[in-house]
Amino acid sequence: MGVLTETTMRLREQVVAWRQVRAALRGDLVRQTGERRARVSVLCAGFARDRADARRAWFGPALSGRLAAERPPRQPAERPPVTPLPQAHKPPLKKSKKR
Repeated sequence: MGVLTETTMRLREQVVAWRQVRAALRGDLVRQTGERRARVSVLCAGFARDRADARRAWFGPALSGRLAAERPPRQPAERPPVTPLPQAHKPPLKKSKKR
């Protein structure tokens, strides 16, 4: 065989080998993605359970099942009366001399 034929065959073997490596890597990424999705779903379910427990602790069992729109409105906090600041005494401005 000639040098060109041997080089071409070696190049083809490398292309096939890298294609197999790429396919294995892609399969591994797909598997890892599925595992991560499952873990994130479990994590989100845990957060939802914690939020429900916090809501039950904060509002009590009577309000835990109600929607936010059905809750009684909050009363605004009373603000203290505003007192005006005293006016500072300013000396009159001096007029500049024109020359």
